[in-house]
Amino acid sequence: MTHPLNEVLNPKSVAIIGASEVPGKAGERRTRSLVESRFTGKIYPVNPKRDQLFGLKAYPNIADIDGDADLVMIVVPARFILDAVAGSILKGAKGIVIITAGLGESGAEGKVIEAEILRMAREAGVYVIGPNCSGMFSAGVSMNILGIPGIAKGHMAVLAQSGNIIDSLTHYAKVKGGGFSRIISAGNAIGVALHEYVAYLGQDPDTKVIAMYLEGIREGNEFVRVAREVTKVKPIVALKVGRTGAGARAAASHTGSMAGDDVLVDAAFRQAGIVRVSNPDELFDIANAFQSCPAPRGRRLAILSEGGGDNSVAADNAERYGLDVPVFSQTTQDNIRPFLLKGMPASNPIDYGGTAEENPHMITECCKVCMQDDAVDGLYITGFFGGFRDIIAPHVAELEEETARELSELVRRYNKPLMINTSFAAADYPTFEILKKNAIPVFDGSERAVHCMSALMQYHEANERRKNRPLPSSESTPQPDAIKILKSAREQGRASLLEPEGIRLLKAYGLPVLPGELATTGADAVRIASRIGFPVVLKIVSRDILHKSDVGGVKVNLTNDDAVRTAFEDIIAKARLVTDPDRIDGVLVAPMATKGRECILGMTTDPIFGPVLMFGIGGIFVEVLKDVSFRVAPLTSDDIDEMIREIKGYRVLTGVRGEAPRDIEAIAETIQKLAHLSLCHPEIKEIDLNPVIAHEEGVSIVDCRVILN
Repeated sequence: MTHPLNEVLNPKSVAIIGASEVPGKAGERRTRSLVESRFTGKIYPVNPKRDQLFGLKAYPNIADIDGDADLVMIVVPARFILDAVAGSILKGAKGIVIITAGLGESGAEGKVIEAEILRMAREAGVYVIGPNCSGMFSAGVSMNILGIPGIAKGHMAVLAQSGNIIDSLTHYAKVKGGGFSRIISAGNAIGVALHEYVAYLGQDPDTKVIAMYLEGIREGNEFVRVAREVTKVKPIVALKVGRTGAGARAAASHTGSMAGDDVLVDAAFRQAGIVRVSNPDELFDIANAFQSCPAPRGRRLAILSEGGGDNSVAADNAERYGLDVPVFSQTTQDNIRPFLLKGMPASNPIDYGGTAEENPHMITECCKVCMQDDAVDGLYITGFFGGFRDIIAPHVAELEEETARELSELVRRYNKPLMINTSFAAADYPTFEILKKNAIPVFDGSERAVHCMSALMQYHEANERRKNRPLPSSESTPQPDAIKILKSAREQGRASLLEPEGIRLLKAYGLPVLPGELATTGADAVRIASRIGFPVVLKIVSRDILHKSDVGGVKVNLTNDDAVRTAFEDIIAKARLVTDPDRIDGVLVAPMATKGRECILGMTTDPIFGPVLMFGIGGIFVEVLKDVSFRVAPLTSDDIDEMIREIKGYRVLTGVRGEAPRDIEAIAETIQKLAHLSLCHPEIKEIDLNPVIAHEEGVSIVDCRVILN
């Protein structure tokens, strides 16, 4: 089925309201780039002061165009925007690209204009791209309304909320090789949501990889849902800014969007299979590697160079980025050894120094042996390749060029990725042009080259596990008892549940919370404790006391009637120091949990991603090391498994120093039930289960805190 955005991104006609021939103007640059890109459809310049522009008939108003306008680009001042949008809709436009800035990102007045644009467009069923965007590029119909000349066609799609990032990416392609299938400048993204673009690009046959620059994400839960399906068939590489307070402020002032909590962005991207990067050059390099290189089967890397130093640096980088540098089999070593100096090791990395400098063909022979080894998933050449002409003699240049052709043929024949790092990468040599034209990435930095290879290998390895996973269930049928509990709290104007209510809420969804009963007198407490069985714990219950331990409201390991009676009186006395007696409901009496490993579970409703689950090991791991993991609900069993294994203290759960392993399956089941609860009740802002005791068999939720929106 054809995606609805297809007619917008592959239009048969484009009208430009604000077209111009005045050099430097936004309308001039985009009209020129559209004409010079040899757009396959019709072009309608709209300018009331001109009869002709760039040799094309110009129209005073969009209504005067004698044909259909599938796509309309608007490049006029903000005060004319609404009239231009209305005219475009009347002309039957399927999409409207608004270049004009100074709207929602500039303040309240601009937001009002944006709201009206969106209202008109939605009523007419028209897609809006922007405003405050740079335009679009679509290779399939040779449409370039970005105002950037000479964009090469390729298989990388770019979705960006910044025009100057697009400028950088297109420049990198001219310098480093590579090209684009689509470039979409989303701008303020008031119309088409990010996940709608991702869904379209995911099924676009011309796109192999999606590169994204994001300043803010709306509808984050839907974005994750769509992205985790798209990444099963093609990679998404994303640069999301706002990691720091200063970065978040800059993003908000630029696009009017709010940057979410960066920890949650990291977790959501990891869950969706998105490769996250930190800089525009890194974004291009990794995305370009995905569009250029064959898919590796694993993460086993062969390293080759003419020097031991470069090999050592590469091997260290490979290990740091999670790649394997295996010792070659004896057969592979025997096959490589004839091309090396006598006595040089052939185990991996390979040092062919002394043989390849005057005869680069030796590099081909070594690479061929590695390509033929099923235990090698990718190759990495580092050192001076391409610069032997300078180091040895000019006549070596032709030999290096021939070697570049041979390496290109090896990649095609054996379908394994090859990347090259050389200190001569910036030189304007034919050798590098041959490599780039044959989709072999060339880098001037060892770490960047290994980083790109790592991204390639780890994505494809993870995708083998991910591609057959079904989407998680978002079933959310709330339990009747839970509805009553939350309704009662709201009617009383409370922002949190009392702990007995929290226990009932958790029980309604099958979470393994320890039982507890409310005592209003010391005698009640003794009676309940005797029935439950010693030892017990006592905890204050008051709408005004959220952090019970801070006010002396918790007494643990009480082993007899006198201890319970004394503890009750002490807790009530201390509670009366911080709140009125009529706001104290009583004291919760609960059994002490048996010993085990303390964990912490939690849920917070994020304004961007919705319910987000947290897991960590208690004690020093959470208080000092902040060793926790996050995932966006809904969750699959694989999400939960990865969430648990991700924390640094995971081995503590598996059993260390003679300890028995804890019931990880029970932990996972508890996380899944908490995720289901959170989906059923969007009125809950936070749930804090701390501690949760993981036993050898089962888990026990000892304490719960539930905060309402």
